[in-house]
Amino acid sequence: MNAKLHTIQYLRAIAATLVLISHALLYPTSEQVLAYGRLGWLGVIVFFVVSGFIMVVVTGQARFEPRKFLRRRVLRVVPLYWVFTLVAAFLALGMPSLFKTTVFDGLQLAQSMFFVPFYNPASHGLHPLYKLGWTLNYEMFFYLSFALLAVVDARRRVWVLTLAYLALAIIGGLFRPESAIPAFYTSYMPLAFVTGAWLGLAQLEGKLETLVPRLAAPLAVLALAGLIEGFAFDRGVVEDEMAFLGLLVFATIVVALAVGFGRLLPRIGLLERLGDASYSIYLVHIFAVGAVAGLALRLLGTDDPWIVGPILVAAIGFGLASGCLLYRLVEEPLMRGLKRLA
Repeated sequence: MNAKLHTIQYLRAIAATLVLISHALLYPTSEQVLAYGRLGWLGVIVFFVVSGFIMVVVTGQARFEPRKFLRRRVLRVVPLYWVFTLVAAFLALGMPSLFKTTVFDGLQLAQSMFFVPFYNPASHGLHPLYKLGWTLNYEMFFYLSFALLAVVDARRRVWVLTLAYLALAIIGGLFRPESAIPAFYTSYMPLAFVTGAWLGLAQLEGKLETLVPRLAAPLAVLALAGLIEGFAFDRGVVEDEMAFLGLLVFATIVVALAVGFGRLLPRIGLLERLGDASYSIYLVHIFAVGAVAGLALRLLGTDDPWIVGPILVAAIGFGLASGCLLYRLVEEPLMRGLKRLA
């Protein structure tokens, strides 16, 4: 794992950057642009596949201690997310004009802090108060599911997760529940964790390094086909089941190729640093984009592409820089302190 961890960091960096670029491109638009939305959605799918891969690899073949596992994951994810949720809540309460789809609500704040899915009328979706947190709701669901299977070995864990998440997705597809909690947990999105988990199992069993180089060419063709299908399929909805399949194929193969060729790929310091800071970039980028693009576009307008383009590039750069700064000054010291307390 240590020899290949740098390629996983590359993927984290790329995934976070895709989400950032997507939101920057969407910022000046009044309507949803399918390609822009799918770009960010692809970044999230890559994140989920990587998460499934890592959870299997770091817990190993045998049983593991579920409480220790959950404590580590909660300390890694929850404190910084709570900080951003509270910041968004206070800003939405005091300066609501700053936001397009965030409105303060006390009950929503409590549900968001404890990862309870609900329908958010401001964003017209199953989003917490800090909208980006919907992905963390799935992450926490995956961590809990994984911890419940700590008493069996890795292969059984992956099989049970696959059957359970597939059953939930089938139920969701057949019955289309309208209530927030059943609708959220019967989504097809957790299947991205499952594909990552199978890659993690293949890595534990020593299969990725042997199989991936032999199948590199057909895998690359299949990944390209999945990417094209994921962006071309259009029923007027960004998060479409058929588009998800194509993007999931692409993300899964990209992770497999990155790990399978990990020993051959060079170390790129910038990508590794962005990968380290990917969680901070993900959480802070909305504020960064809003600060740069919001102010500049309000002053200069949104009609001239020669003005809008450089502003969005600057917003993307500021988003990456802000995430790296947040990682160094806040996330990294916070993680060290929480580990000592734990």
